[in-house]
Amino acid sequence: MSALSLNKFLTSTAGVGLMTLATVITSGEAARAVSFGSSWDGPGKSLQEQLNAITVGGPNIDTVNNQTGFQLFTNTATGSSIGSLMFEIAGFAPTNKFGIYNQNGDKALLFDGVNDSGDRTVVDFLADGSVSVSTKGYLPEYKGPTVDREYANFGNVFGYYLERSDGTTFYTENSRNQGSYQQAVVYQGNNQTELKLAGKQPGIFTDNEFIIAFEDLTRAGSTDSDFNDMVVMVESVKPVPEPATLAGLGLVAGALGLKGRRKASKTC
Repeated sequence: MSALSLNKFLTSTAGVGLMTLATVITSGEAARAVSFGSSWDGPGKSLQEQLNAITVGGPNIDTVNNQTGFQLFTNTATGSSIGSLMFEIAGFAPTNKFGIYNQNGDKALLFDGVNDSGDRTVVDFLADGSVSVSTKGYLPEYKGPTVDREYANFGNVFGYYLERSDGTTFYTENSRNQGSYQQAVVYQGNNQTELKLAGKQPGIFTDNEFIIAFEDLTRAGSTDSDFNDMVVMVESVKPVPEPATLAGLGLVAGALGLKGRRKASKTC
């Protein structure tokens, strides 16, 4: 291949990589805002109304326009994350389970059916790859013993899941859901909205915090798509890029790197 042909190839490859990345990002943006249905739970029970009800200062969270599209996360420097169960409006609430899963599909349970609004969990991501989970219930509804669980070889890249008693499981990663439907919406704090969670002092919803809201009926079938069935706030986690985005970035970096090395060799 001539130098001119190689240069054209590398330029073309980089262009394809950029177009691939642009397609990934554009597709992600287009798929970001899920459509809500009319909640079968009745007046005042929609996700928007429930979040409005606990907002005590600053702007309301816009459940449509503030969706982030985040699907995977990792820990931050503390190596620990607190989760607070905000509310569950679901017939399956007494048996639903909420937790994190890794890329192998292994699950770590954070909240069980006995847990309710105001309960909290702490997840420690340990140096040996294991995770330690401590879940505590608070009155006025449930106050049981603190439950500690250990999960070996878990890692620190994870998504969140909701599991029903029949084993049906929904994930923050759309590709893992039936029909690749979106079953969870994720909101990031804006450093302005002040929220009052059950049993807790009010505080600012910071950009270190995320709300994970699940729909517990498959959106490939009959559902109200109200996303109020399990709503949890988590903190000290950071979103990580989706695999498709990473592939696009890798393609661009590889093409540009080859092109840069080609230019350097010409100057030697």
